[in-house]
Amino acid sequence: MNISVVIADDHVLMRQGLVQMLDATDHISVIGECGDGVEFIEQVIRLQPDVAIMDISMPRMSGLVAIDKLLAQRPEAKVLVLSMHNELEYVEAMEGAGAKGYMLKESSSEELQKAIVAIAQGQRYFYTQKTGAPLDAEKNVSAARTNPLTALTRREREVFFLVAAGNTSKKIAELLNMSLKTAENHRSNIYKKLNVSSSAELIRLAGKAGLLE
Repeated sequence: MNISVVIADDHVLMRQGLVQMLDATDHISVIGECGDGVEFIEQVIRLQPDVAIMDISMPRMSGLVAIDKLLAQRPEAKVLVLSMHNELEYVEAMEGAGAKGYMLKESSSEELQKAIVAIAQGQRYFYTQKTGAPLDAEKNVSAARTNPLTALTRREREVFFLVAAGNTSKKIAELLNMSLKTAENHRSNIYKKLNVSSSAELIRLAGKAGLLE
């Protein structure tokens, strides 16, 4: 079984190291690499890899927004998040967004290959340094109830991150190709669901949940 992967990470040395390590195996082939969320979406849709590996913190579009946009266009995509963040909030956020796995960058090459194979075969693989083992999916779902993203629809999550980034409703409408009224309605619904009354409160909430990195 030869598994094709696309890798997205804005740190060039990290990305090149991953490419060399995976290409050196006899069962995994890197068919694409990029450095930001926008290119990640484009490559995964065009190349259709078995597993798409991405970082969370990337320029132009964060991983949390990128996975939402990707799965809206290609819901069958299998995304493995490779991150430096070990906080449960990040794991929950990416799982809630549709990722099939979560690995730390400190993980061994053997563990990463194990995760890639598992995900390619249709399994889930969530691993953190704190547990030293794959996370229990049911525990994740239960714990994720405290994550603000779980209360939002996929479209609302996109608006959430754009509001958290300081964008006006007009700018959000332009970026997401929607009317100003629709953008304002999404913002209003998000405020109600998260029990906040302003963008400043939303940003503080996102910061506390560790979603601004």
